[in-house]
Formats: sequence, structure tokens, C-alpha cells
Amino acid sequence: MAAAISSKEDGGQAMTGVDRTLLEAGLSLMLTAAAVVGSFSFTSDFDTRSFHRRILMFQRGAAFTGRAASITVAALVTGAIVGVLFGLSGELVANLWHVSAPAVLAFAAMAGIGSLWGFAIGSLIRNHFLSLFVVPLSLVLPAALASRLGQIADLLFPNMVTDWVNQWALGSVKLDSFAGAVIWLACSLGGAYWVFLKRDLT
Repeated sequence: MAAAISSKEDGGQAMTGVDRTLLEAGLSLMLTAAAVVGSFSFTSDFDTRSFHRRILMFQRGAAFTGRAASITVAALVTGAIVGVLFGLSGELVANLWHVSAPAVLAFAAMAGIGSLWGFAIGSLIRNHFLSLFVVPLSLVLPAALASRLGQIADLLFPNMVTDWVNQWALGSVKLDSFAGAVIWLACSLGGAYWVFLKRDLT
């Protein structure tokens, strides 16, 4: 798999340290922004009682799954567009980077994963304003405490998913980080789904 953002095909140098830092920062920002939007997709529907109306027509599980699927699809498309724009910005500004499939897919994956993570947390909190702070904190805090937590930090969701997607964008895949991120995401969504089925919507 080619490097996510590489030099032009004239044989120029590969991604520099600055370019790689910008890529990692862009992917982290994508994860946080997608998670916030994902949480809002639930809390806004809950505040406007859209979920209440859907449940009158469908079962709770179908309403929850359908909303999670719709926000994930929207996030994947948006992430891919951001990935294209990221590559084009380098092409226009520095005349160095160009759009590549790994970069676009990395942004799309980060957006999709982030939206599901935020959706799960938002469904548990069910508060629009509170989600604005809790969701980003759930992603930033593990990274901020990495030096104190030691190897434990490597097992936390945001660090695992960031490590996996960053490596993917650069042309390799870390299966252990991928598996850990999937497990975290499955547990969070499974717990949120169970709570949604059992919890009173009033």
C-alpha cells in the first residue's frame, strides 16, 4: 500500500516529518469532530423526540440501529471528502502532496469510527450540552495521560484507533491496534444498545 501522502511522481522525497505530523493531527481532529457530531445525532433526535416517534413505527432496536447506520454512512462520506481536500491542499499550497487512496480511506475510517463512538456515548448521556464536553474528553484524556499510565495507555480506545489509522495511512496495518479498537467500539455500542432497549425514554 502506498504512503498516505507522498511526494509527486517525479521522484521527489517521501513524506517529511512535518508532513507526517500534519497528517496525524488531521486524523486526530477528524476523530474528535466526528465523535462530537455522532453524539449530537443522538442527543438532537432525543431532544426533538424523533426517537419517540420512530419507536411508534419501529421497534427500539431498529430505531437505534438505523440511526447509528445513517450517521456512520454520512461520516464515511464526509471523511473521504476531507481526505481528498487534505491531499489537494498540499498540492495547491506546497506543490508536494497529492491525493492517494490510503489517505482518503484513513480519513473515512477515522470519521466512521469516531461517529459510532460519539453516538454510543451520546446515547448514554442523552444531554446535548454535556456531550459536547464528555465526548472530546473521552478521546483527549487517554492521550494526555499516556506518560502517567505507561503501557496501559496503549490499550485505551483513542490511542489504539489513532495508532491503527495512522499506520494504515502511512502504508502499513497494525492488527493488534485494529483488533483492540474494534473490541472497544463493539463493547461501547453493545452497552449503549442494551441501555437504550431497557431505559425509559421519558
